[in-house]
Amino acid sequence: MKNTYSALSKQKEVVQIVRFLIVGVVSAIFDLLLFVLLNDYYKVNYLLAGFISTLFAILLNYYISKKWVFSSGKYSSRVEFIAFMVFSGIGVVLNSILIWLFVEHLLLEPTLSKGLAIGIVAVFNFITKKMFVFKG
Repeated sequence: MKNTYSALSKQKEVVQIVRFLIVGVVSAIFDLLLFVLLNDYYKVNYLLAGFISTLFAILLNYYISKKWVFSSGKYSSRVEFIAFMVFSGIGVVLNSILIWLFVEHLLLEPTLSKGLAIGIVAVFNFITKKMFVFKG
């Protein structure tokens, strides 16, 4: 019986990670497309474009994550949203620092830098969302 529970728990964890990855990919694509639109088409500075695109991607990610990835935890929706935004804000800062480092010090193109930063910050996002925001 304990093995069955353990297997079901492990399966639920795998499904959650897969869903998180799908939501992350959708949010990342949205983030990257909005970044390219702002930076390449409208000529918005790459740091400002990165901040704006990430902010909108965070809101999209919150909505989909709440509905499809994580079940509500022990916190109220208001506290969940505030915690989500706090950790996402930290993620935005990390994202901006990484983009700046990649562009200014590694001399990578802004779009490539944005893509790399999204991938790195995604790990931070999953851990903080799972452990602190949607903790059941």
